[in-house]
Amino acid sequence: MEIPQACWHNIAETAPSQDGSGIVLSRIPFALLPGLNQKARERALCPAGAELRFCLRPPRARLILRRLPDGNPSFAHPGASLVGIFHGDFQHKWCALGEGDTIIDISPLPPAQAQTLAAGISAAGKNARARFNPALTRVILPLFPAIQMVSFEGDIEPPLRSDIPARQYLAYGSSITHGAYTPLGTATYPAIIAQQLGTDVSNLGLGGGAHLEPEMAEWLAERQDWDFASLELGINLLGGIEVATFRSRVRRFLTPFADESPLRNVRRRPVICLDVLRNARDITPGHKDRDKAEAFRNVVTEEVAALNCPWISHVPFRDAVSISALSDDLLHPSSAGFEEIGRHLANEFRNVPGMAELLGNS
Repeated sequence: MEIPQACWHNIAETAPSQDGSGIVLSRIPFALLPGLNQKARERALCPAGAELRFCLRPPRARLILRRLPDGNPSFAHPGASLVGIFHGDFQHKWCALGEGDTIIDISPLPPAQAQTLAAGISAAGKNARARFNPALTRVILPLFPAIQMVSFEGDIEPPLRSDIPARQYLAYGSSITHGAYTPLGTATYPAIIAQQLGTDVSNLGLGGGAHLEPEMAEWLAERQDWDFASLELGINLLGGIEVATFRSRVRRFLTPFADESPLRNVRRRPVICLDVLRNARDITPGHKDRDKAEAFRNVVTEEVAALNCPWISHVPFRDAVSISALSDDLLHPSSAGFEEIGRHLANEFRNVPGMAELLGNS
């Protein structure tokens, strides 16, 4: 069956594959992809933070997904491509995607169990940290690699607005935002921030591809489906451009988020700029790019200050993770590192101008 677009979360567009055997899923509109770098074009088809959400009627749904080859085995190996089946916030199971096609059968939550879960949430009150209706089925797609949907069978309806969180968080960035080196779509730092703050999240991490193109900035700034955003700026450009060029890239990238001209539909929403996370350049004696990494951080600080825009803020990223919570490449966080970053940034975000009003008592 054809799935309503309203059932897709963090999937901008779908289209038949070239051979007609599957459906291509993209987090970025297809028309925008040609203007982006090669890595961004590739990673847009990796469904990090993407979900299929629906209210399911008996007896069951059957989903067939196709795992496509990936050129970076450190980001995606067979055991790390996992699909999560959740009932609202409640984990049901994880399914590994093997090579080729994988069949996933999904049963609806029995009404009595849904009532029990809802009652438990009600009894726990604020401590429940519940965001989704337990009757809502969430298929959490893998972070890596690119996948295609081969087929879907089931009697479903799109979620109601009351089934999902009221506030939406958008995260743009590198493979660190994307979630490299963690196998679970619920374990990226944007996912942890959303859980901590009681919001939904759209992950626009693009492993190796966060090059700050103006086309990307225009699209993100004009989207009306987010209430606050974080922009991870710099790590994917450290090895490719000089500091002066990076400064101009940052300045151009941030401009649409501050522009309230009548031709734009830009709202005053908190935009949080993150600089370069602690990495090998900072802790390797004599590293040739140590000063450059610090210079990139200073650029983000200075350009945000120069904008003097009340809803655009800078939150330092360098010390959001401890050295021992990095992976052994001294670049990507470990699973513990993502948890550390997510909790740290959630606390920092609460203090950003405009966030207290936005989040209320969360």
